[in-house]
Amino acid sequence: MSFFMIFGRRFQLAVLAVLASWTALCLPCPAPAGGLEQAKAGLEALADENYAKAVTHLTEAIDSNELPEEQAYLFFAARGSAKAAEGDLPAAIADYTTALAKNPHYAPAAYNRGNCQFGLHHYDQAIGDYSLVLEINVTDAKALNNRGAAWFKKGNLQSALANYAMGIALDAEDPDLFLNRGKVYEALGDAEKAREDFLQVKKLDPSAKTPLD
Repeated sequence: MSFFMIFGRRFQLAVLAVLASWTALCLPCPAPAGGLEQAKAGLEALADENYAKAVTHLTEAIDSNELPEEQAYLFFAARGSAKAAEGDLPAAIADYTTALAKNPHYAPAAYNRGNCQFGLHHYDQAIGDYSLVLEINVTDAKALNNRGAAWFKKGNLQSALANYAMGIALDAEDPDLFLNRGKVYEALGDAEKAREDFLQVKKLDPSAKTPLD
């Protein structure tokens, strides 16, 4: 699988995590008209993949000043996810940046901002964001995978290789890490090691496409 397929799956998982957090936040509360109801409507639209509607409702919720300030980072992060899904990566980056300013330890915002930076070919910024994720959680193999992909795009094959190797040490069941490391070995001219990694991809996921196909 390609980096962008990894991006899409992880992106969805991060959105679902935000939705779960918000549901826990909002359900015990009374539901007066205003910010909380707009937030709930925004979450429902996000879950339904109606991203324009989600942005509208979440913006209304944020602007209402009726939402718990201690949870504000979640609202900005979720709106960032909706904007990213719409393809407005700069606006998504702005929301993730606000979320991180309010909670510097919220790793999903850093991870998703890194994905947006990667999508804009801002590889140095993406590397910085994935590094921030790893400062928060040193065992995040997906962040290592994506940081490796950013180094690969910059042409630094040794740094890419090191990141994939660290990722595999943390999660040897992820075929994407072996696929991407195999591509680095291929670029380095080490056909034997590349083949070993591609065979491991097939072992972990027989349906995966590799250069061996």
